[in-house]
Amino acid sequence: MSVSSIASAAVAANQSQIAQAMQMAMIRAGHEQEKALIDMLAEASQAVTKSTPPIGLGQRLDISV
Repeated sequence: MSVSSIASAAVAANQSQIAQAMQMAMIRAGHEQEKALIDMLAEASQAVTKSTPPIGLGQRLDISV
């Protein structure tokens, strides 16, 4: 095996590692964004459930006819 083929193999392996590391970083960033969105939505829904309805609005809906 010649020196140039060994160097080419090393460069290819290094590029593959870099590409894989970039893919993992992008997956992690996407996961963090999704997690932040879910946390924001959960926080908003909890705030709505804890709030009281405005005065004049009841807690129940009367549908008797």
